[in-house]
Order: sequence, then C-alpha cells, then structure tokens
Amino acid sequence: MRKLILISCFALSVLSFAAETKLPENVEKKIRYAVSTTSGADRRETYDWYKDSYLEMVERLDKAGIPQTDKEIIIKRLEAMYGANYPKQLTRVNDEINDYKGLVSRIREEQNANQQKAEAQNKKSKEEIASILSSSSIPKAELNRIEENAKAEYPDDYTLQKAFIKGAIKTYNDLKK
Repeated sequence: MRKLILISCFALSVLSFAAETKLPENVEKKIRYAVSTTSGADRRETYDWYKDSYLEMVERLDKAGIPQTDKEIIIKRLEAMYGANYPKQLTRVNDEINDYKGLVSRIREEQNANQQKAEAQNKKSKEEIASILSSSSIPKAELNRIEENAKAEYPDDYTLQKAFIKGAIKTYNDLKK
C-alpha cells in the first residue's frame, strides 16, 4: 500500500513538472544568469517572477493576433532594450503591441487612399478614352483595332491604355501624311 502511495505521489510530481510550460533554452539561461546574484528563497522567487513575466508577455503577443515573424521582432526589440529583465519587458509589451497595430492601421489607410486615387484616375482616363475615340478622324475599324490592342496590352490600367491610344492615333496620322 505504501509503495502504491509513493508511486502515485511520484507520478503526480512528474506530471506536474511535465505540465509546466517550458521556456526556450536561451531564455532559461538568461533568467538563471539574471537571478544568479540573489540567494536562497529570493532566487527562486525572482526566477519564478521573471519566468511568469516572460510567459505572460508571450501570451499577450499571441492574443494580439500578430504574425509570428513580427512577434519575434517585438521580442528581440524588447530584449535589446531591457536585456533579461522580463518584468520590465512585460510592462512595455502592450505599448509595442499598440505601436504595431497603429503602424498596420496607418499602412492600410495609406494603401486604401492610394487605391482610391488609382481608381479615380482610372475612371477619369476611361472617360477620356471614350472622348478621344469619338473625336478622332480615323476610320472606325482602325480605331477599334487600336482600342483592342490597348486593352490587350494594359487590361486593367486605363491611364496606360489612354497613352497607348493617343500614341497610336498620333502615329497613324503621321504615317497618313
């Protein structure tokens, strides 16, 4: 009976250590080095504090929805600023997450503005193409061929189609003379 109790206690202790979250080896070394100057119970308490701070920092980064490569960059930046002081890194990680999200938001806004500007320019060029084609003195069959060539060359860019059509009309008129 005693053996059964001892074996079950041993199994529980092994499982409790196995269930504990594992730190990356380099982080483990840095924490051990950082707490090496403390002694006794303070050392264990400081070790646990640093470890919990690191794990909480990683968890906050995971919950923020940041891609893995960007998480690694944020962790490296915090490490460069504060070394192995994971409690200090933990206090700054929210600022880093907010900075990252702000940067992503500004980039998206800029991309949307550029896209809207390009769409407006495309729409304007499309209208100008219709005007150029209707005011040209070139035979309709030739104009249709020029327009088809422009669409084939630049399928989605009406600004370049307009330039192509203008150039083709000018070349056609020059050759006709």
